[in-house]
Amino acid sequence: MTTPVSYKRVAWFDLWVTTPLALPFFAEIYLSLIYYAHFQLGFGGTVPGFAPIHWMFINIMGVLAVLWALIRLRLPIREFALADAYARLVVAALIVYWIWLGATPLMSLFVLTEIAGALYVVWPRH
Repeated sequence: MTTPVSYKRVAWFDLWVTTPLALPFFAEIYLSLIYYAHFQLGFGGTVPGFAPIHWMFINIMGVLAVLWALIRLRLPIREFALADAYARLVVAALIVYWIWLGATPLMSLFVLTEIAGALYVVWPRH
């Protein structure tokens, strides 16, 4: 059976990864690092321009992800872990969809972390 400790580990990871997205200046640095890695790995294309509305949605998503992580840290219950696991699978599918439509293939790493996070919180352990 999984434990509240395993639920919290994934929540701490989420908090670490998503907090920069909630903060305007840091969100820009975060995305710049992703595109830097994209080009260093030899992927082509250009960096899209982001309008203020794009940054607003990135920041809102970051705030909601941070809030969800804090809730799971405060209340590490199985129901929240299961909801999180299902949401991770949907997020992984959405990332695959956007990669298919032209997002950087580097986002495949996030697909892997989403699936790994979903499995980690639901996989039975003793």
